[in-house]
Amino acid sequence: MSDETGPRGGVPTIRDGLTVAGESIDRNRQEFYEFGPFRLDPAERKLLRGDDVVELTPKAFDTLVLLVRNSGHLLEKEKFMAALWPDSFVEEGSLSNNIFLLRRALGDDPAFIETIPRRGYRFIGAVRQLPPTPPSRTAEPPDGLREPFHEVSMGKDQSSPIVVAVPANARRFWRMVTMIAALAVAMLAIGVVVRWLSPARPTDRSQWVQLTKLPDSVTQPALSPDGRMLAFIRGASTFFGPGQVYVKLLPDGEPVQLTHDNILKMSPTFSPDGSRIAYTTVNPQFHWDTWVVPTLGGEPQLLLRNASGLVWTGLRQVLFSEIKMGIHMVIVAAEESRIGARDIYLPEDEPAMAHRSYASPDGKWALVVEMDDDHYFLPCRLVSLDGSSPSRNVGPLRGGCTVAAWAPDGKWMYFTANPDGVNHIWRQRFPDGKPEQITSGPTEEEGIAMAPDGHSFVTAVALENTSLWVHNAKGERQISLEGNGAKPKFTPDGKRLCYLIVKEAPNKFTWYRDPGELRIADLESGRSEPVVRGLSVLDYDISPDGQRVVIWTMDTEGKPRLWVARLDRSSSPAPIPNVEGGSPRFGPDGDIFFRRAEKTSTFVYRVHPDGAGLRKALADPVFLLWDVSPDGRWISGWAPLAGNGSLVNQAFPLDGGTPIQIGDAFILTWWRDGRAAYVGGYLGGYLIPLSPHESLPRIPPGGFHSEAEIAHLPGARRIDVEGLVPGSSADVYAFYRNTVQRNLYRIPIL
Repeated sequence: MSDETGPRGGVPTIRDGLTVAGESIDRNRQEFYEFGPFRLDPAERKLLRGDDVVELTPKAFDTLVLLVRNSGHLLEKEKFMAALWPDSFVEEGSLSNNIFLLRRALGDDPAFIETIPRRGYRFIGAVRQLPPTPPSRTAEPPDGLREPFHEVSMGKDQSSPIVVAVPANARRFWRMVTMIAALAVAMLAIGVVVRWLSPARPTDRSQWVQLTKLPDSVTQPALSPDGRMLAFIRGASTFFGPGQVYVKLLPDGEPVQLTHDNILKMSPTFSPDGSRIAYTTVNPQFHWDTWVVPTLGGEPQLLLRNASGLVWTGLRQVLFSEIKMGIHMVIVAAEESRIGARDIYLPEDEPAMAHRSYASPDGKWALVVEMDDDHYFLPCRLVSLDGSSPSRNVGPLRGGCTVAAWAPDGKWMYFTANPDGVNHIWRQRFPDGKPEQITSGPTEEEGIAMAPDGHSFVTAVALENTSLWVHNAKGERQISLEGNGAKPKFTPDGKRLCYLIVKEAPNKFTWYRDPGELRIADLESGRSEPVVRGLSVLDYDISPDGQRVVIWTMDTEGKPRLWVARLDRSSSPAPIPNVEGGSPRFGPDGDIFFRRAEKTSTFVYRVHPDGAGLRKALADPVFLLWDVSPDGRWISGWAPLAGNGSLVNQAFPLDGGTPIQIGDAFILTWWRDGRAAYVGGYLGGYLIPLSPHESLPRIPPGGFHSEAEIAHLPGARRIDVEGLVPGSSADVYAFYRNTVQRNLYRIPIL
């Protein structure tokens, strides 16, 4: 027999409960409680889950005793604290911390502790108070078997056996029980095999559980080792970008902001004991560092310089990404102090970057997220941590993979991938199963935080759309009515606008190889039509005479190719022979500038549209090509500084002179008539008028270090739009309007 206690049960009064909760507990008083999978023994100060002892601090244990003894009743904070600290004055945060520790220990399935806002706490789990002595070992035999069994046992003096008889019908009963048990074991084994061969898939969307309900964007989820806390970045970027690190106690705790700065961030992760959250920061000089912040709040502290995407593989063992030279980023294993550092995986091409790594549960393998030499995400890679096996691509082999994870038993690999242009979650049985897509539909899912039991994962689910707008003397108007418009460019006369329709919404921090359909719109009539059919376009540019367009595509072997087509479609598109490259830009003389990857870096080349005259435009490497000035004298791009290798936006003279630094955070482009330049970023910048003989604005030595320096230039005018693209004259430009709503969901795997 046991006494069920709850809101209506025979629970001691709160006064009685409080008087025994402190250190003076009567250890001779026998009392035992059960709730959910737990058994509480106050006298022995033990909390058991099955046969395992649940570790609690002394005050957290006393807090639990109080809650359980008063199950179903509100415990006011003041009385609660007076009982726990009868001779001391403590702040309310001490009680909140004990509740926090208890919720971590007890879990949330079901939730046992209810918070009554501004008043106190209530234990809401059904509690059974067990009798003080163990139940008798004897039990009534089944009906029809009340005759004695054939059993041999020792007498009280442990010297003489006691033998009793067992009737035949009892033997038949136990044989039947044995057969049923054997059948059950066989059925279980068959079920395991069937599950292995035909693994269960995640449930439908009706069973997805929303974990955050913020009005803007939440990304990059991470779960604590016990699965009871959720960390994330509140910000729009799923790679790196502006935002703050938050933590939330599951299932319904309030999100708590842990960081308060304007540094770009990515990849939060918990330490093995759950006490710290590490995250990556990226500063304007493109330095990647790892910081940590206490889970319960406090000042962030620098953990490692030149280390990003850090994850723990043991108590003090970590994996992280490290830049070796330029932007060549590799995966490194080391102790948390960097002692014993050794390279695990080096991308073949020097400009390539291995950004994130995820160690397998057995510590023998890692899944690596990497970019190619054009800085687009590649399929994920499986790497042997001891170097005993060659690395190879896993998951979907088209598109990019941005996040990966392992099932807790190491039998499945999980990926965020976009082989069809939209991010969904995929998985593949380790080591060489067939990739299978496990989420789909109108939303995008990115990020994978696997639950410790392997029965679910947390991901960011988004609805996002980007529309293209044009500003001119008549005001503003939307151009792309359906789909995501991207990469707008005006014809030289300003009357038409080319753009791509892509699946992935454009974003400053989005680095997907996202091909689309190239269209051209008449700005007077609003009519839009395809420029070329059958080519998936990554980037393009329009010739100075407005007659042709150069197009960047990928061929069937995955090599970057350039094509030239006429905007009036009077002839079919033609490839530029013997040229591999991307990011094409027309010069004023009709030459085409483009980026070309070489073994150790990326350089800007130029070529005639017919393939003649191929040569290097600049001797120094340029990793990203922004624009060519209308007078053909300058190229703007992102490249390492000569001498120290720091990555900075620069203007390169095509006559071989010295490059000029523009600044860490500011790019430079030009209006097509050459009368103004734009200096700024994705979220807005400044129009700077240029005199007839100027190609560049007046850039201070060392480049611009603040917007204030740009704003003080003569005639500078701030334009607050996203993704500004200059047009034919200073009052004409295109820009984006983006809508995104992204929250975190738990997706079950049955």
